[in-house]
Order: sequence, then C-alpha cells, then structure tokens
Amino acid sequence: MTQTVLLKCEEAFDQAIAEVTPRLKEMGSYDLVVGIPFHEDKEQLLALLKSVDQVLTSWIGKRQLLCMVGAHSAADFLSDIAELQLQHPHLEFVLPGPCSGRGSSIRAIIEISKRLEADLIIFSANMLTPQGPGIKGEWLESLLNPIHGPYDMVVGGMRRHLGVDSIAHMLAAPIIETFYGFRMTDPLGGIYALSHDLVEDLAHEAMFWGEHINGYGIDFWLITRALCWNKNICEVSLDGDVKPVSLEKRNRVFRDTARIIFEAASRDTAIWVQDRLVVKVADILTNTDTKRHDIGHYDPQELLDSFHEGLRMNYDLLQRLFDYELVQQITGLNEDSFNLDNHLWVKVLTELAIAYNFEEGHKEPILNLLTALYNGHLASYVLQMQQFKALFAQMENSEQDALLLARMDSIKRQLTEELHRYKNDFTRRWMNKKEQVRPALIPLGYMEYVPGKPLVIPKKIRGKDGRIVQTDSIFRNLLKTYHDNFAAFIEDGLGIPAQASPQEIIQGVEQFMERLELAVEEVMPGDLSSSQGVGEFISHLLQVVETKPMFTVHIDKIREMLVRFPPINLMIPLGYYKPEQLIEKMDPRDAFTFASLIEDRSYTNRDLNWLADTLKPEHFEWVPVKILIMPEEIQLGILGRGKISTANHVAGRITVRPQLPGTGGKYPRLRYLTSILRRLAVAEHYSELFQQNAGERKNIGAKLYNCMNIGHKGEEFSVHNIFENHHHRSLVNKMRELAARLESAGKSECARLFRLMAQGYGLSQVLEEGTFLTCTAWSWASYSYKGGLKIPGTWTTTVENRWFNHDFLENLYLELGYDPENIMQQVYRMILAGKSTQNLLDTLLPTRPRDVTVLVQETTNQPSKNLVRYPGNPLLEPIEEHPWESKYVLNPGALRFGDKVYLFYRAVGHDGISHIGLAITDGYKVLERLPEPIFSPSTPEERMGCEDPRLVVVEDKIVMLYTAYDGNLAQIAAASITLEDFLSGNYRAWKREGLAFKNIWDKDAILFPERIGGKYIVYHRIEPSIWVTYSREIKFPIKEKHAIILGPRPGRMWDSLKIGSGAQPLKTRHGWLLIYHGVDYNYVYSLGVLLVDLQDPQRVIYRSPNPVLQPEEDYEIGLSGAWVPNVVFTCGAVGDKDKAILDDDDLVMVYYGAADTSIGVATATVADLIPEEYRRK
Repeated sequence: MTQTVLLKCEEAFDQAIAEVTPRLKEMGSYDLVVGIPFHEDKEQLLALLKSVDQVLTSWIGKRQLLCMVGAHSAADFLSDIAELQLQHPHLEFVLPGPCSGRGSSIRAIIEISKRLEADLIIFSANMLTPQGPGIKGEWLESLLNPIHGPYDMVVGGMRRHLGVDSIAHMLAAPIIETFYGFRMTDPLGGIYALSHDLVEDLAHEAMFWGEHINGYGIDFWLITRALCWNKNICEVSLDGDVKPVSLEKRNRVFRDTARIIFEAASRDTAIWVQDRLVVKVADILTNTDTKRHDIGHYDPQELLDSFHEGLRMNYDLLQRLFDYELVQQITGLNEDSFNLDNHLWVKVLTELAIAYNFEEGHKEPILNLLTALYNGHLASYVLQMQQFKALFAQMENSEQDALLLARMDSIKRQLTEELHRYKNDFTRRWMNKKEQVRPALIPLGYMEYVPGKPLVIPKKIRGKDGRIVQTDSIFRNLLKTYHDNFAAFIEDGLGIPAQASPQEIIQGVEQFMERLELAVEEVMPGDLSSSQGVGEFISHLLQVVETKPMFTVHIDKIREMLVRFPPINLMIPLGYYKPEQLIEKMDPRDAFTFASLIEDRSYTNRDLNWLADTLKPEHFEWVPVKILIMPEEIQLGILGRGKISTANHVAGRITVRPQLPGTGGKYPRLRYLTSILRRLAVAEHYSELFQQNAGERKNIGAKLYNCMNIGHKGEEFSVHNIFENHHHRSLVNKMRELAARLESAGKSECARLFRLMAQGYGLSQVLEEGTFLTCTAWSWASYSYKGGLKIPGTWTTTVENRWFNHDFLENLYLELGYDPENIMQQVYRMILAGKSTQNLLDTLLPTRPRDVTVLVQETTNQPSKNLVRYPGNPLLEPIEEHPWESKYVLNPGALRFGDKVYLFYRAVGHDGISHIGLAITDGYKVLERLPEPIFSPSTPEERMGCEDPRLVVVEDKIVMLYTAYDGNLAQIAAASITLEDFLSGNYRAWKREGLAFKNIWDKDAILFPERIGGKYIVYHRIEPSIWVTYSREIKFPIKEKHAIILGPRPGRMWDSLKIGSGAQPLKTRHGWLLIYHGVDYNYVYSLGVLLVDLQDPQRVIYRSPNPVLQPEEDYEIGLSGAWVPNVVFTCGAVGDKDKAILDDDDLVMVYYGAADTSIGVATATVADLIPEEYRRK
C-alpha cells in the first residue's frame, strides 16, 4: 500500500460513514444489527442473505437491521442485493478504494451498530450449512443468548469438517494463549456476537489503529482488544463449514494477521510481558464434534514452491536479519525430507516479530519473508500428516479420522508448548531491544495556563492517517485565544483601558462581581437566610431558567427501597414509626433524598448495592426535576452542612438550604445561582448517562453504581475532570439562555451583566506583577462563600484549569483528525464502566512516557535587585577584518582563573556559521583577543555552527557544553580540554565527547561542576521548559533519570513563552546560584535569578518574579544592524574573586550577549540577587 493511499485511508472511511449516517436516521431504531462484510463471490453472498433474512423472521420482538458493507470492487453487488426484496430492513453500501478490506467493512458495521445503540452479530460471507450457503435458525440463539447474559463477546467457529485451520492454529491461537493467557479453539472463525458495550469500546479504539486493521487482521484485533479490556468471551461451535480458499488469498490473510499481531505486540507489551502461571480457557457453550481432517485442502508442492520463491525474493533480508546458523538451517532444508519444524518456526516467528518492531523501513518485506516461512511450516505439517495417514491406510475411514484428529491436536499442543518455552527468552530480547532503541528522552511540552498546574504531554503526537501534530502549537494558539478573550472581557466588557495597571484591573473585576451580585438580587429577590426567602429566590429563578425532565430510577423502586431499608434518622424526627407512614405523607423521591442526606454513608451504599443487584431496563422513567428546600425539622438531624449526596441523582431532586446568618460572603446570591445552575446541568448529564445505561441493556445495576461512585482523583485529563467541566459548560449555556430571557423581558442591563458573566467564565491571567486574576463568577462566589477575604487564588479554584484543559483536549482531537464529540462519548462510556479516574490521553497515547518527573515549585514573590551594567559596555564587538567573527559576537561562557576572566564567545561571520572565540579580560577590560577561533565545526551535526558555550571546571579538565547546529536540528554537544593544556596556552586541544541526546532539539545546557548525591547534574532546555538529567559519569549520550523542574510562567509575566538555563551554576552558602533567561510573547529576552538547593538540584528555593536585566540600552534593543533585537542572553558568570563558595557581599559578574550582536557585562552582589528571606532558608 503506497503512502499516498495510507494518507487518505481514514479520511475516506470517515467520509463513507458520514454519507450513510443520514440514512440511519431515516431507518429508526434497532435492537440488533446483523452485519456481513463482503468483497467477492456474489452468488454465495446472495444465497447467504436469503437464508439470514428467512431465519430472522422467526425472531419476534427484536428490531433487526441487516447491514452489508463491501469492498469498492464489489460495488456491482448492490443492485443484486436490492433485487432480493429482503423482508427485513437492510442497509448496504461499499467503502471507497483507499479503505476497502474485510477489516474496514467490519469496522464500518461496528460503527453503524454503535450509532444505532444496538447489539451486533457479524457473519462471514463464506458460511456454509450442509445444504449450501446460509445459516441455521439455532445459530442466532447460540450467538445472542450469551451476550444477554454474562458474556461480552461470542466467537463462533465453523469447524464441523475441518480439524485445523492453519493460520488460526499455527499462528493466532498459540500467540493468544501464550501472550494473552487465553486458550481458544478457533480464534479466527470470523463469526461474532458483540454486546453494545463492547461495540462502543471497539468503535472508539479503532480510530487509533487506522490502516493496520483494514484487512484480515481484524479478527485477531477484535479478540485481543476484548482480552486486554478483561471482557468475558465464550466460544460457540456451529455445525457448519467454510469454503476453502486459494493459496494467494491464504497468504494475504496470513500477512494481514501477522501484521496486526506484530503491531499489537508493541502496543500490548504491558499485557503480554507478564508471567502467566494460569491460562484461562474459553467457555464453549455449544460443542460440535469435528469429524474429518483438513489436510486434503493443502497442496504440499504448491506450498513448497511458495516457500522457495519467497526465500529467493527476500534472501538479502534473510541474511541481514538472521544469524549465519539460522540462515543455514532454513536454506539447507532437504526437499526429500523437508521439515520446518515447530522449533524452527517459533524461532523465526519471534525473530521477525522483534525485527518488525525495531528495524526501520522493512515491515512489508519482513511480512513477505514470514509468509514464505509459514508456507514452509505448513508444508511440513501437511507432509507429516500424509505420512502419518499412510501408516493406517488399511483402517476404516472413521478410525483413520479419529487417529488423524488426535495427531492434529497433539501437533497444536506441541506448537503452543514450544512457544511457551520461548516466551521468557523472547521477552528478555524484546525488552533489551526496546531499551537499546529507546531515545535518551522523549521531548515533552510544558504548558501552563494556571500557575502550578502544568500540562505535560509529548511535543509530537501521531494522529489519523499518520499526521504528526505539534502540541506546542496547539497550546500557544489556544493560549493566544484565551489572552485575546481576557483582553476583550476587560477592555470591551468592563471598559478598563488596555494600559491599566494590575491593581486597576483587579479592582475592575471585583466591582463587576459586586454589580453581578446586585443584578441577581434584582432578578431573583428573597431572603437567603430563611426557608421562605430561599423559596422566593428559587421561584424567580425557575421563571427565567428552563428545567428539563430527568430520566432516572422509577418511583416504584424508590418506594421499595424505603420499605426495605427504613430511614430511621429521618422518620423519628418527623414522628413516623413505619416506612409506609413516611411514604404516605411524603413524596417517596423527596423522602429518599432527605434520607440519603441524613443517614450515614452505609445507608446510601446499602441502597445502591441493592439497586445494582436488582435494576432492569424497565425500572426507569422520566420525572420533573424538583428543587427541595430542607425543612427546619430535618435540618435539626445529623446532617453535615456541606454534605450533598450523589443519591439525589437517583431521586431527580436538588436540595438547598437557607444560609446561616452572617455567612455567605460578599456574593451569596451569585453562589446560590451558580450552584443551582450547575446542579441542574448535573441532573441533565446523569439523565443522559441513565438513558445510555438503559439503552445498552447489560449490567445496568453495576453501571448505575459506577455512576453514583465517580472517583474524584486522576490526572488533568481524567474522565472525572472533563465530566466536571462538562457541567460548568452547561452552566454557562444556561446563563446565556437566562440573559436572552431577561433581554426579551426588557431587563437589558441585567442581561448584559449575565452575558458578561458567561463571557468571562474560565478566563484568567497572571498579571505583570505575578497576581493570578480569574474572571469566573463561580470562583469569586465560592471563595467568598468559604470565608475568603481577598481575591481567589490558584489554590482556591479548579474551574479555570479544567476549562482550559477541556478546550485543549478538543483542539488536540481536532488537529489529530478525530471528532471532538468523541470525547464526551468516551467520558460517558468510562463512567459507566467505572473508569472515571482514567486519563483520556491514554487512548491517544497508548505508550505515553511516564519516566519523566514533573516538579511544581513553590511560588516566590519577593523581587531581586537588578544587575548593574558596566559603563564601558559593550566589551566585545564584531571585527570586520576577521571573517569568522565579522558579523556578530554574542553569548559568552566565562571562567575565572586567578585575576583573569576568560570569555568563550560565539562568533558569526558573513557565511552564517558559528565558531567559538576566546577573549582574556581582567573582568572588564580585554587584555587579549585571539585572532582565530579556538573551536570550530567539524562534524555533520555542527555544519552550521558551534553555539552558546557554557563551561565548568571538573577536576583536572574544563568541560564545555555547547549547541551543535546543522541548519535544521540544534543538539547539545560536549567537548573537554585539560587544565594543563588550557592554562599553558594550548587553547585548541579540545576533545569532542559526543551528543547528549541524539536527534532531539535541545539547547541551553549547563553542567554542575561537582557530583551531587553521587551523580553529575545537567540542566537543559527542551522548549519551553528547563529539564534536569542525572549521570554517574560525564559520558554521552545520557540515558538516565530526567525531570522537568521549571517551565514558563503564564499570563503577562516576563518569562511566559519559554525559559532556559543561562550561566553555569555558582556555588554560594545558600545554594547554587543561576542566572537564567526568559522570553515573553513579544520575544523579548530577559534575565532572572534561580537559587537551587545544594543537595537537591530538583528543588528550586527561589525564582525571581522580576527580570534582573532587560533590554534597555541601544546596543541591547538593537536599533540598527542587530541580528536579533530586544535580547540580553547569558552563558557565563563568575565571582569577582576566585573563590569556591561565594558569600553575600561577593560580586557576581554576568556576561551576556546584547541583541545577539555584541557582548556586555552586568554585576550585583549575591545578597542583591537573593532576597534575605531565601538566604535564611
């Protein structure tokens, strides 16, 4: 398949489904889809369809749809299908050429079944009964009954007359048993019954496998996905048959199956690498005796010819992948006594599995070679069986068949046992190979919208049709949208000038919240400290807010719960002694709601457990959502003031209570309004969950229990977090509807304020002086309600982060080529499955890197004092007469030896290539400047230059980390020189040490000058954040532990776009002092201060909130002739004295590139750079 076709495959599939979707809406709803993929043998298909149509007529009470999906080459079949005049509703179409194949057809049938919310049966177009093409009536019952019970998947086999299917039993079955721990009789039968739950999961998962499952490999994929998800699988043996296929087609089926096996080996490593002491055996619900062998279907000479031809075509690959001994074993097989036995077959299978996954550019040739070897193994099997049969030629046929079948079963077990013996060795070699090819690190993006809550995901993600998406770009584009929306809210919405100070902006937002509180009071009056007043507030609210009915548990079940489990703590204060009295006097839904709030958790759990055991699809109904005000007599019970029970969702009730006098904060009405709107949204979403649950008709009670017990833990993209934000999005929609009603009622000013409230929801920004400011009314009202006296901070709210993350996830889906609507579908499925803490990124990134620690540092607010520029700046400028440094000099590393400071500076000539020069100074004045570079490009990775040197002395040598740049990729490189050579003036005696992280864009690396905790420490910058990497030796490449320790700060901060290491670490009594650079969204480069723990380089003690040096002077701003304007950028700093540890009054001299064109120096004492509070720490 060509790359051009691959690039169109998923797009063509999506288009085909989109075109057929309107037809589905016209056809109504169905309980069962019967799907048949087809692409050849028209007469066989038509006969099968007639049979299926006739059998389905006996099934009364189920709404059935026949769905036939074919390959593009079978388009002419459609008119013949139409002429059959089938009795049942039917849908037939063909897929376009780029995505044609059995797998794509089955995937399309799964997608149709998902959209119809139906169970699914998949039949093979090659099915035969003893009377010819067709099915038997009892087959439907055998397939469907299990998925209406405890099973999620039924695998049907047509093996009445075939003892062994070569691909199933020489490839698929042994692998499934050995690596997935599940023994099956016939894993490639091609006939399935799938519960709707599994249909939903498969439809979603298929998006991420694309062209790999277009062909015949779909069968292995279906079964192994179900196994990976711990689904219940059983087998049904049907007394039918399948048509034999040609060698050409069998080879195609083998290649497709092998391809998906090898692809799954990579994705499922965490599953199969486990030691399996117990193998689960599939339940076989109906069994049919296999009465005849299958060796007559295979021509051994044809198989041997295919084997030899395949070896000839792939001989070079054979020699490259296999060692000499193995090549000799394969090529030396004797034609007269040919035997590619189990041992050799397992050996080549496992070798090629590793080669397929770890050798670049040979996947299709590897599959071709494996196919040839498979034919050799199959030929060996056929010859062996023929020889075995000849021994019993004088016996009756029935006796021969029995012996042959026993022999076949023995051969199958021997093959599986051989694979079991190889597994440990294979696992070891696989993991070793995986470690060898593992990149030194996987570049991760560090993205922060809310301070201290970073998103960290791979910079590149592969999406549909192989497209590569840059996640940094998605983040930056979305962040710009949020910044623009924040500015529009502040300037256009609140009328605050763009140039307003941070304090004026904060004051303006606070005043808006106060006006909003007054608007709520105008629209919804009522004293919130009394039941009557709360009732008045709710009455006015319901006049302007629509409430939708809720699909929830039937009142009869609730009534039965109250009788079975009397709520004593509710009944006694009300004077009731029997639950029947309570039900008679109080609406059972109200009673259950109050009981769930007053009784302890064990009462609610007991109710929910009972529901989980007894709930059925008919136990649901539509009810109006009712807002209950807690009566005074009930409030006197043991109810905790903050307790809200999820059991309210079962009752269709929302509870509120009056606030205590003197509580509620500055915005109590805003708090009541947003809380009730959110809970109305929650009721609507639980209604949708319950509808989906009832519609799926399987494990209904368990799914309801999962809905009631959504875990609140999880990562940023957890199901729970996205579901929670889904509620807030609905809250905002309700607020917009409220505003529209107020506008219609003539309350224009109130409507404007509520529209602004909706506009500001989720928006926040860090202002220039570091204050986090949110525009979200929920956050202000909630913070104040809980007693907050200032403005809400990042620790008091989660709304803004979840809001942004949800938008980011949708944008990511869109860029990857997937439908963002799939996100909420997946959220609902996972909640029903009890997986609310799962990270939604795991479906996009099955092998998401987890070996990088992300550290969130404490915020430090005290500013540093600024660096003071040397009046004689710039110290160094380009020299026109030196071609290698005629254009720009910049970014010097610096080392002090005695009273001299050596500047190792980057220089660029007219050819645009960077070299490293050397200037010797007294700290300020240049004493000597070498006329030639001391270090120049010499490797392909340095073709365009050696840039930005940073140097430290380690024991008896100087180690330099620099950027090697080839014009496309910037990489960290290292070189060293002995102190003896350098101090004796042999400045060019450098030894290259290699690349730190090969083929990864990485810059701004610094090495700590001594071991810490027994390891050397490297800081480096994978944009936009600073990483730390550990190494026992100064040896490259580095593959040890990594962590992200700092990222850019969000909002309007001076280092909001990206940051990077600057000068090498300087040891002080308080910690390691570093000057780093930060870039804002106007691409202004400034310098700031870091103080890092002496014993723990991951712990940042202090980070200056302010820049200590910004471009201000003409030579820094770059008014004319500058390479890059508005830049101050350092690679080196020294003390003013040659000391190992700097004291507070020691001067730090920071050398920096100005506008990437000249070099200056600026100074400050240690005490100036580190505020006293952090020096005390």
